[in-house]
Amino acid sequence: MTAGLPRHRLVVEADAHPNLMLRLLEPFAIHEVLPTRVRIDGPADGEMNPAALGHLRAEIAFTASTELAERLWARIDVMVPVRTSHLVSTASAGAAA
Repeated sequence: MTAGLPRHRLVVEADAHPNLMLRLLEPFAIHEVLPTRVRIDGPADGEMNPAALGHLRAEIAFTASTELAERLWARIDVMVPVRTSHLVSTASAGAAA
């Protein structure tokens, strides 16, 4: 149940590896957190060049306790293709209703 839990948005900038989306979502599945929104922006031309992977930006919105959100962020932040990441938290889902 997510009523009353804070909303979070995890923003990740990484190398555009073909399996990166799966790797980013795996920690959410392990901790039984269902993202409410996922947006992935890949290379503008859509091409994958193994010699120059390009850039990918992912935004994952979800509700969870602050401790769990920070655990997910920490786990994703240390992934090899991740260049930068940050977590933005907002008011609880119940307070916005």
